[in-house]
Amino acid sequence: MSDQASRLRDLAQGQRAEPTLFNCRVVAITSGKGGVGKTNVVAGLAVSLARLGQRVIVLDADFGLANLDILLGLSPEFTLEHVLRGERVLEDILVEGPEGIRILPASSGIQELTRLDTTSELRLVQGLQRVSATADWLLIDTAAGIHDSVVKLLMAAQEVILVTTPEPTSLVDAYAMVKVVHLRDPRKPFWILVNNGQSPEEAEETIGQLQAAAERFLGRSLQVLGMIPSDPFMLQAVRQQRCVAQLFPRSPSTRAFQQMARLLLDRVPLKKEGFTAFWNNLGAGPE
Repeated sequence: MSDQASRLRDLAQGQRAEPTLFNCRVVAITSGKGGVGKTNVVAGLAVSLARLGQRVIVLDADFGLANLDILLGLSPEFTLEHVLRGERVLEDILVEGPEGIRILPASSGIQELTRLDTTSELRLVQGLQRVSATADWLLIDTAAGIHDSVVKLLMAAQEVILVTTPEPTSLVDAYAMVKVVHLRDPRKPFWILVNNGQSPEEAEETIGQLQAAAERFLGRSLQVLGMIPSDPFMLQAVRQQRCVAQLFPRSPSTRAFQQMARLLLDRVPLKKEGFTAFWNNLGAGPE
């Protein structure tokens, strides 16, 4: 374990009591490469879960190219940058989005998670602990790729949703993501989500190729979340800076998000130590 992680633990022990156990599912949404519509997926799932009566907080953890607030037409006064600098606490930056979901907006170009000093990282993990006490789900919109800061969040999360498209380059990068995380934790639950599929057959082929590679080279299977079909309503929603599930509730993509939200609610176990484990893992980081 790194010296910084040890210092973080010491500081945490000195500044807090033992963390209360919260019933909060922590799921990271990621992708092997950019441009696959990951943030649209995060927004669609968040709104769909909220419509099922779930309290949802979304952490925009793409510290390099944060855009969740832009996608939803929000104009936050404060961001994670203010928290990490000690100017605000996490509760100050929460912004309400569609259907009552709450957003923790990031700011493009701030320090990656792995490069934060001990004090900044402590502010983040303690703030997440507090705000997640009032949530059923913490969805984490990570940056794309296998950077250390992304992998750190994936290792800390309870489960991972991997967004890919049928394009060969997206599939190759998606497998690379599975491999990196698998080598650190072979038991980490992975869900495959195919975005912008032209047909169910194309999505099945995409999933089959990724499954075959994972089974052959890693000896593991991946869970299937489903497919978001290619949908012109999605593009219209993006142009209007709204979530498609909010703007077009009967569109093909919205129906797919609704099905996936119900599947996640049914299949992602509710663990009393869910957020506590995330808090501890994020504080420790990868060895």
